[in-house]
Amino acid sequence: MEIKYKDWTIRKIAAGDKEAALAFIIPMLHEVYPNIPDVAVRWDLSHMEEAYMLADNTAMFAAFDQTGKVVGTIAIRPYDDRLDKVKGCYDVPRTAELSRCYIDSSLRRQGIAGRLLAVMEDYCRSVGYTAICLHTHRFLPGGYPFWLSQQFIIRELGNDPLDTVYMDKSL
Repeated sequence: MEIKYKDWTIRKIAAGDKEAALAFIIPMLHEVYPNIPDVAVRWDLSHMEEAYMLADNTAMFAAFDQTGKVVGTIAIRPYDDRLDKVKGCYDVPRTAELSRCYIDSSLRRQGIAGRLLAVMEDYCRSVGYTAICLHTHRFLPGGYPFWLSQQFIIRELGNDPLDTVYMDKSL
């Protein structure tokens, strides 16, 4: 599936897109989490095919500009009930965990994230998910208000602005 817009195209990444996706995601991680030196050392990033390409219920979508450069990403995998703050809150086999939603800082507030999310939600429905959960932080640029604007509800919110915010949405 490929969806073309005026200045960019959204498609599910394939093995040939892995390096372009990583070339976008890793600098984004360092930008939004500057105080975590090993922030880009994550299983899903070193095993992208296994994490997002092989199973039918996993995916990463990317927005590509007209030159083929990745300018935004979003991913889902099955939620595994590993997060203590929301353990037992979800129908695990039917809940997707959303992650890796990043937009090039020079292109934020242009609708890319909303379109990536819409494509992801359609994909989630097509593979049998009935809910999407995510966790974010209030200090991330635009993330928390964006998720609220997309009808995600707060499941758990701590008092400290650095606390993780757990959110979800029924499909």
